[in-house]
Amino acid sequence: MRKDSVRLIAVLGLSLAVLFPILLFNSSKIDSIYDVLFESVALAVVIYIYFIARSVIAGSKKLQFGIAILVFTSAYDIITELKTLDDIADTYEFVDTMIEDGLRQIAYLLIAFGITDLIAKAKESARIDELTGLYNRKGLSKIKLDTFDLIYIDVDGLKRVNDTKGHNVGDLLLIRFAQALKRACEFDEQCFRVGGDEFVIIVKETRGDDFIQSLSSILHGEPISYSFGIETTNRLAFDEAMRRTDAQMYKMKQRHKEDVFKP
Repeated sequence: MRKDSVRLIAVLGLSLAVLFPILLFNSSKIDSIYDVLFESVALAVVIYIYFIARSVIAGSKKLQFGIAILVFTSAYDIITELKTLDDIADTYEFVDTMIEDGLRQIAYLLIAFGITDLIAKAKESARIDELTGLYNRKGLSKIKLDTFDLIYIDVDGLKRVNDTKGHNVGDLLLIRFAQALKRACEFDEQCFRVGGDEFVIIVKETRGDDFIQSLSSILHGEPISYSFGIETTNRLAFDEAMRRTDAQMYKMKQRHKEDVFKP
């Protein structure tokens, strides 16, 4: 959260710490000391929630404004327990009601919307592969196209790279390959990392071969090879198409290995 927001909450909390003893000292001028007590506790709880969840709240403007409004309305409830201020508030009943009830309802709505946004972001993050930034296997439930070419790709020799050059180099290879996959995609086409060295690409129907050619051009001259299988399918037949393209990819991978060991 921005520094000015942090300062605002801190100032309001400090104001409460100073205000509460003053109100108690002037208890004869207060409508209800019990209201002051419970309203003070409510404000303290709101401030406590802010501080323990500030890293989460920082990611949502709606939550920031919602919490700030709750702090304001809670502080307003406390100070208007003073009879003098309460009399003034009663004079402007509509404004008083808007502050006490209207703003609080707005705060609740903002907090509800903010939490909903955070849940949606969390679900989206769960579908993203942390290393490559591509969708992971969970993202396969969000395929955009109805009918498409499914491309199952496996990066050749990743284990050898990890064993001989280290996992950091292997990770860099995967990141570079993922970048090339995204670059070769057109609008509404999607890339997924479904295993350590395995990727699924969803491209427009009949564009599978063109995608592979584009990928080959992008990676031209780079020490990255891959095996793949392609099949035109749809969402209903997706699982079966995955099995068939996986089998195609495995056969190509075996041929690549045989070519490596040819004399």
